[in-house]
Amino acid sequence: LNSSQLFVNVFVGVGMKCDNLQVAELGNWTLVGYFIGLVFAVFASAKHIHLKWLFSMGFVFIGLAALYMYFEVQSDGMYQRMKWPVISRATGMMLLYSLTAVYANQRMPYRLMSTWVCIMLTVRMVIAPGIGSALYTNVFQHRQQYYITRYAQEYDRMNQPVASNYDQTARGMMYQGKSETEAQQMASISTKGKVQVQATLVTIKEMAGWTIYACLICALIVVVVPWPKRDISRDTKEWLTHKVLSPPSWRGE
Repeated sequence: LNSSQLFVNVFVGVGMKCDNLQVAELGNWTLVGYFIGLVFAVFASAKHIHLKWLFSMGFVFIGLAALYMYFEVQSDGMYQRMKWPVISRATGMMLLYSLTAVYANQRMPYRLMSTWVCIMLTVRMVIAPGIGSALYTNVFQHRQQYYITRYAQEYDRMNQPVASNYDQTARGMMYQGKSETEAQQMASISTKGKVQVQATLVTIKEMAGWTIYACLICALIVVVVPWPKRDISRDTKEWLTHKVLSPPSWRGE
């Protein structure tokens, strides 16, 4: 779900025609989201809020970012508004990431804590981003090509606005000294670009809707699933030493 950042990057690059520097500048707002998530986690800890509600809020924040993109994606978007989904997604990820460590600290034996930290960092920094990016990218390209093929069927000579724009672009190329063949090629590329932009926007909306449903399902699961308490007093070094050194009694204890 964290790979839903793809929506912002693609929309800013394709829908707003922004360069890579402007796309990278939006990533700076991630720090603001991390700070908000940290403050929210500390406040919830002080109020003794159950972890399941905080996990649920993490998925809700990611879902809100996808919901914002679902309604914000349009032909004329504003670059300044793209900071809000970035902040919301980062807030949700900060809650999930920090609470996972807290949950492991409460539930796992202390002697396995270093192993858990290594596993969590490996999954968070290596495995999960690779799987999420590959999944979102492949699905995005597949759905984008589907909509390109679907919308291209309506771009022909029977469509008067399309035919008019095509002829106008071709004549403009010929006025610039291009041959008839080159002018038609440039007009075709221009028409294809419009179809591709429209297909990209629709694909972002569709996948954002899928992400919203996935976040709601995850938030519901962490609330419904029981969270039994675990006695970790026997995982201490003193208990293990006492267990090993003390002889068994006649009752088998």
